[in-house]
Amino acid sequence: MTAAPVSRHTRRPRLRPDWVWQLRQGSALVFVLWFVVAVPLVIAGLLVEPRWVGWMVLAWFLVLVVFTLAMRLADNRLRRAWTDTAEQLGWQVDVADPLVLERWPFPPFSLDPAAEVFDITTGRHRGRELLTGRFRHKVRRRQLGFDLLELAVDRPLPPLQVLPTSLAPVAAASLLPIELRIDGLPGTYQLFNGREDLAIEVLHPRAAEALTQVPPFGFSCEGRRFVVILPAYRDTTTALAQLDAACDLLDLMPEHVWQAGEQWLATRPL
Repeated sequence: MTAAPVSRHTRRPRLRPDWVWQLRQGSALVFVLWFVVAVPLVIAGLLVEPRWVGWMVLAWFLVLVVFTLAMRLADNRLRRAWTDTAEQLGWQVDVADPLVLERWPFPPFSLDPAAEVFDITTGRHRGRELLTGRFRHKVRRRQLGFDLLELAVDRPLPPLQVLPTSLAPVAAASLLPIELRIDGLPGTYQLFNGREDLAIEVLHPRAAEALTQVPPFGFSCEGRRFVVILPAYRDTTTALAQLDAACDLLDLMPEHVWQAGEQWLATRPL
């Protein structure tokens, strides 16, 4: 089975993707937030009724435990829903491939030698081979990550990396991005690699119209690699809708961009 009807009723993220990653992973941010609340709670307890301070701290600690368990249960539900859908589509889930990172020798995948890809799914959609999974790396001493989606392309593409501003802290491919002004797209997008004129050509009005139907995502491409960069922890409906939007982006790719990719590849050393 190569395609399935996809609903466009998707969930927009309420928090920044890097904050979501930190909270879901149970990183130091969770404990910092706990102490930020616990310290004034203890002070207030000492001033009002010292005998209840221990119980108040214990109750707040239980809140942290319940939150952690809730995150784990939510993650398990997301994984089960994705696995069930992927199996219905005939895709392979959790494909082991220790060399998968060597497929993408360009930012942000090439910036951290200790980066890893996990929860890999492979299959076909709308006639294209796909590989999707989760990428984890260190960004300025913070462990962060995002979901990725590689779609097969028959012709080379020029080096480009375009991200919505919301995803920039997660991928962090460069400290000096160029802001792109794209009519029709909500929010701002940034160019981290490649030519600005080509990025604007890729995000032409018809492509922008397709992208407005789903939560924002970015992409990195170079040669015959086109990788979509997505917020992590999406529900299955959103993931499939963004997959369709990414296919639309390739289907609507201007011929001039493909030609620029062929010219770029021709100048590469053998």
